[in-house]
Amino acid sequence: MTQRHLLAVLISAALLLPGQAASAADDDMLRAFSEAARTLPPAPAAKPQPPAKPAAKPAAKTISKAEKKAATASDHSAELTRLRARVAELEKLSAAPAVKADDALKAQLAASDKKLAALSAEKQQQEKNIATLQQALKEAQQQQSTGSAQLMKQLNDARAAATQSADALKALKAENDKALAALQAESKKQLSAQQAGNDKKLAALSAEKQQQEKNIATLQQALKEAQQQQSAGSAQLTKQLSDARAAATQSVDALKALKAENEKTLAALQAESKKQLSAQQAASDKKLAALQAENEKALAALQAESKKQLSAQQAESDKKLAALQAESKQQLSAQQAESAQKLAAQQTASDKQLKALQSQQTESEKKLTALQTQQAEREKQLAALDSEKQQQAHNLAQLTRELEAAKQQPAAAPKLSAPKSDAERDGYTLGQFIASNAVVQLQMVKDIGLSISMDQLIAGLTTQLQSGDSLLDGEEMARRYATMQASIGKGLNALIEKGYAQLDKKVAKRKALKKDLGMQWFAVKSVKGKLLPDQQAAVSVRVTTLSGKVINDFSHDQVPFNDSLPPLLQEGMSLTGKGGAVEGWALAKDIYEREPLPPWVAPYDVIHYQLTIK
Repeated sequence: MTQRHLLAVLISAALLLPGQAASAADDDMLRAFSEAARTLPPAPAAKPQPPAKPAAKPAAKTISKAEKKAATASDHSAELTRLRARVAELEKLSAAPAVKADDALKAQLAASDKKLAALSAEKQQQEKNIATLQQALKEAQQQQSTGSAQLMKQLNDARAAATQSADALKALKAENDKALAALQAESKKQLSAQQAGNDKKLAALSAEKQQQEKNIATLQQALKEAQQQQSAGSAQLTKQLSDARAAATQSVDALKALKAENEKTLAALQAESKKQLSAQQAASDKKLAALQAENEKALAALQAESKKQLSAQQAESDKKLAALQAESKQQLSAQQAESAQKLAAQQTASDKQLKALQSQQTESEKKLTALQTQQAEREKQLAALDSEKQQQAHNLAQLTRELEAAKQQPAAAPKLSAPKSDAERDGYTLGQFIASNAVVQLQMVKDIGLSISMDQLIAGLTTQLQSGDSLLDGEEMARRYATMQASIGKGLNALIEKGYAQLDKKVAKRKALKKDLGMQWFAVKSVKGKLLPDQQAAVSVRVTTLSGKVINDFSHDQVPFNDSLPPLLQEGMSLTGKGGAVEGWALAKDIYEREPLPPWVAPYDVIHYQLTIK
């Protein structure tokens, strides 16, 4: 083996042995870094950091210069390249927690977005629930408004339904208030839970920061150990070189040259290594400081952003909750007012319908009463007609019997001669007046329905007038007369009631000008002017009974309008003027004192008074 070959072997051994030692040290460092990386907690959310650039580029340039100076150190350059790759891997490992922190921040942001989306969905669901409640309330109001359709029969049901609707509105308001309170409690609960979660996250971020500080300290310790191992490798290399020098004593010149070259190379290598280590240490410190500052800045920004988001969410939630509460209260107030207004309108309409129905019912009752009265009157009239018919039949039979009896009697006395002297004439006149009054009374007895014998009536008159004697004793006559008086009084009252019924029928549905003391005046021909006191006027008066018998009839008489006139004529003239006409209706018994009536007019006769002023 030549000296050149031996020198090459020694250089190769010197270069390979430190590389193996450095490789073993690097493997130990990688294992330590891997264990530290596995124990790291999730990093806080921060902006993604770009991967650290290898800090060995200047070293590469330096190594390139060294290669130019010493072509024999190519293997040493390869070793430095491997070391640079190891350092880059270490830097990547040191940057891995930041990447993991970025991923954790992204995950937290995604979780926050999910929570915001869940809150938005919950808000939409709440708005949908409110819309559903409003629709249900609207449907309830529609159902309420369509509930009262019938009139008097369903009035109480409509009031009950309105009361139930008011209770339903109150219950719905209470339910809405309850739901609103539950929503507020749920929102506060969610905000409290979110605040607690954020506090936990902040605590976790603080713990992660502390853990990162521990990891940085671990990395610094590992780097220090790597430097120590590198120093140990350099010492071993020096020892090997010394051994190589001892072994190469045979070629002193070559060894000296080799020693000088090796010392020069070793010095350059040591200087380059120190320079690289210093640069790596500075870059590592700078990166660690930047990473720490970035982490602190990201943590502060995250805390501020979280607080800002929480405050904004809290303010937005409070604002939306207040708006929702105000809107719900406003809607409830509007719905209650509308329901109350509709209820009042329905109540008013129902009251109007009820009043109309009551009015119709009252009118119907009046009409029914009038019809019943007319029916009763007709029945009375029919009964009176039947009774009168029976009485006429009875009277006819009585007259027939009297006629038969008269036929069987001896021939009538000779016809009386006409009265000649004054005494005869006065006596005859008085007899006629007495007889006329007796005829009226006899007609009333017949109208009442009493049955008497005309022959015995004449006999009683003749006996009393001629001798004053009686064929009957006084007690029997008094008893029979009292019985006839009671029957006449009872029958007379019935006839008077019948007369009033006939009078009411004649004046029904007419507006009277005046009603006074039983006389009712009505306009036949109206005029504007009235008569003045003592004014002369040509009047026409016709007084008749309801059956048409004339009591008085005169016309074209000039009379003064003053107190000298008969009461009824003066009263009638005061109600009209020239060219006018009035008529009055009354029962005979009510105008006896104000109008002269002939004896044959019965108290129950209906009197028709007609007055016309020319």
